[in-house]
Amino acid sequence: MRKLILSVGLSALLLAFDVTAQNIDVAVQQNEIFAQINDLTIDVSEFQAIFRNAVRQKYYHGKVPAAELEEFRQQVADDIITQVLVHDQALKRGLQPDRKRIDANIDAFFLKNAANPALQAQRETVASRMLETLERQDLLEKMEAKIKDLPTPETAQVKQYYLDRPDKFTEPERLWLSVILLKVPPYAQESSWIEAQTVAAELKQRIESGEDFAVLAKEISDHPSAENGGDLGYLHRGVLESDVQKKIETLAISQLSDPIRVLEGVTLFLLNGVQAAQLKSFDEVEKRAAGLLYREMQEDAWNSYVENLRAAANIVVHE
Repeated sequence: MRKLILSVGLSALLLAFDVTAQNIDVAVQQNEIFAQINDLTIDVSEFQAIFRNAVRQKYYHGKVPAAELEEFRQQVADDIITQVLVHDQALKRGLQPDRKRIDANIDAFFLKNAANPALQAQRETVASRMLETLERQDLLEKMEAKIKDLPTPETAQVKQYYLDRPDKFTEPERLWLSVILLKVPPYAQESSWIEAQTVAAELKQRIESGEDFAVLAKEISDHPSAENGGDLGYLHRGVLESDVQKKIETLAISQLSDPIRVLEGVTLFLLNGVQAAQLKSFDEVEKRAAGLLYREMQEDAWNSYVENLRAAANIVVHE
């Protein structure tokens, strides 16, 4: 039965090598088995070293909720199994790692950390581990690239993909808006905000009585759009603050909003028009559709390949 000490979890984690004590305390016996994958065994201590490193990479900001940590633990375990199986296939196919690139990366790593005496003192050990890690990572990447090296889809396939997924190629509804902003400093007293709201209400009355919104915007508005008469052009949903968006959506075309308080001050919005959601023509989006389809085909091919490897393997994980 083979035994292999894995040194990589979700990515080439040794690139962030840490010679200090680990952050997660887990008491395990050295020879306790975590998993058996065909004729390879992984000790619990080996898995915990990989898992601790992965946790530091993903959750560097602090403590992780227990439920989320357990879910991530399962993700790391699944990733290790996949890597072992894919790596074996890469070896069987006779793939070779790019030693020139790997050696350059190792040299660059030690050059970057030249001021770290603890790391430099362990250079031989660390370099050996990095070499193992990076060779494995390189073979995994080469194997994935081979599986994903598919023929590009035919135009008919791309067209069908476009027709089956109109939501991906539909430009969402847009609102044509104009604005008048009466700026109020965020530190101003409440009386200043009340005064701005009063002025905005008066402006609304003047506009509804026939005065031109664009003229008043040029004269009064503190918004950068003032020189264009307050015209903001067509905006997608989500561009405006959520509270503002909700109020705008209640307006009819050519209707003014009530004064709305925002971070910068008090605003009046005018809804000039609505551009309905519109499906773009196939000619406009063919290139993008082909790219999306090809990426989905690649992911499907990879997922299917991994599922077949796992189905054919003898995998025992000791929880």
